[in-house]
Amino acid sequence: MQALLTIQDLIPLLRVSEPTLRRWLAETRKGTGNFPKPINGFKRKLLFHPDEIERWAGCRQQSTPVAKIESVAARQRRHNAALSSLRSKGVNVTPKGEES
Repeated sequence: MQALLTIQDLIPLLRVSEPTLRRWLAETRKGTGNFPKPINGFKRKLLFHPDEIERWAGCRQQSTPVAKIESVAARQRRHNAALSSLRSKGVNVTPKGEES
């Protein structure tokens, strides 16, 4: 049988602060979060099943959104569109390096 985990055990395991863990617990109790509930209800000595924490952490890593990287061409189009919009509104835009 595996030993139960405390909040202090979870901090280095999940690499988060204690307030973050307590916020996740509060969200779970309200029904808006999905952090595993402790097996006991004591405020100071909350105990968690290691299997549930591992399962939750595994699902969390898989669902982490991947950052979308903008291509150079798309960035340049967006930049040119913003400059032309500013110019149409009367804003004088000088390219970098041509400043007087």
